[in-house]
Amino acid sequence: METNPLYSAYLGELYGIAFFTAFANKYSDDSHIHKWQLLINVEQITATKLKTELTSIGIPCPDHDAKMEQKGQQDAEQWLHRDWESLVDTLVNWVEPYALRYRQQAKAAAEHQSLYHLVAQHEDAIWAFLQAEQQQAGSGTAILEAFINQHQPS
Repeated sequence: METNPLYSAYLGELYGIAFFTAFANKYSDDSHIHKWQLLINVEQITATKLKTELTSIGIPCPDHDAKMEQKGQQDAEQWLHRDWESLVDTLVNWVEPYALRYRQQAKAAAEHQSLYHLVAQHEDAIWAFLQAEQQQAGSGTAILEAFINQHQPS
């Protein structure tokens, strides 16, 4: 059975939360803690909305997935030693294929379009944040804050 792309995206959010949390807890340069917290918030908002909607259509979503969370932490561990510029350069290239895939899925979605668009918007926000950070450290936070303000529950 093929895994539902939205369920896969949900598991990706659990991965992302673990990944960015590892950086928030262990990254050597504390001047970026606010950015890590914003990234975690983007992932949490997206995960919560996906879980709510998927559960309502009969696709149960676990609160935790040990395999995805462990993978997120392990992947972060490989890059914790990098300075901010090198890390951002690496992450831009790493996030790009996900952003493009999620855009394609959103465009092709026959149902649940709002969820596919949410997933694409969240990945685009992360990618745009990283691209802005490449240009000038600290310049990307407004992108993440805009996503959070648009999508957080009121």
